Amino acid sequence: AQGRTGTDVANVLTAGIEFPFPGYLNNVVRQIALQFEVPANAQLLVAEVAFLIQRDGTVTSIRLLAKSGSYVFDQSCIGAVEVVGRLRKFGPLPDGFTDDVLPVIFSFDPKRMR
Repeated sequence: AQGRTGTDVANVLTAGIEFPFPGYLNNVVRQIALQFEVPANAQLLVAEVAFLIQRDGTVTSIRLLAKSGSYVFDQSCIGAVEVVGRLRKFGPLPDGFTDDVLPVIFSFDPKRMR
């Protein structure tokens, strides 16, 4: 599918937007994976979190798109994105990307992370 990146860590979907910057997306995946603590017995759970990366790298509009069925797991997913956003670990959007915001859907799947 267009917009997906096939990193071995997780899937990032850029919501139908053409975003030809795999290095930036790899960093998004890496930074979230570094902050994400998989709760005990959560290896089979999957959740999706949607958020926006602004031009300056700030993260806004974090929301749970698909629940895992576990409140603790879902909160860990949201928390990982919040921490990365607060620390501005994604960095500013690439100069070659003309939009002011990048919508991201991040799939948290412990089987494919780490």
